[in-house]
Amino acid sequence: MTVLIRVTFTSTVGEETTGQAPYDPSTGLVTLPSRLLSRVQRAKNAGEGFALAAHEDGYRYPLIAVQEGVYHLDRSKRKGKAILSQVATAIVAPTKDQRQQYGRFAHTLSAAAIIAACGYIGSTRVWSVSAITDVVSLSAISVVLFLAGAVLSKGD
Repeated sequence: MTVLIRVTFTSTVGEETTGQAPYDPSTGLVTLPSRLLSRVQRAKNAGEGFALAAHEDGYRYPLIAVQEGVYHLDRSKRKGKAILSQVATAIVAPTKDQRQQYGRFAHTLSAAAIIAACGYIGSTRVWSVSAITDVVSLSAISVVLFLAGAVLSKGD
């Protein structure tokens, strides 16, 4: 059964085109659509270097030419980022969706902190400096997390 797979054409002149191509998992063959095939022909005619890669489940697979317009997906050379690299990227340069999720998480923690402060107020029988400090700290943490969540949840 043929499925569609994302294919990226990248040339040495900086051109990058992404499209969908039919992929037969049983044979491992990818048939390029005419739009991508014309880019390949133009790069060959101009003597430019180019690369074709298929993308599946976060991995990048090189495509090896079998015949004109038909390429073999080489699963032995899959390229993906290491888990620590992905974690660092998610923290240092999160996507818009990740920022929104971080904002929701901060709002959840903010609500938990204010609920904890309310629970502390309701359950404390003798108020001391330590008890007051705990309630004020939980309330301050709640406000800071709420503001952080508001900033992170802001759409672009």
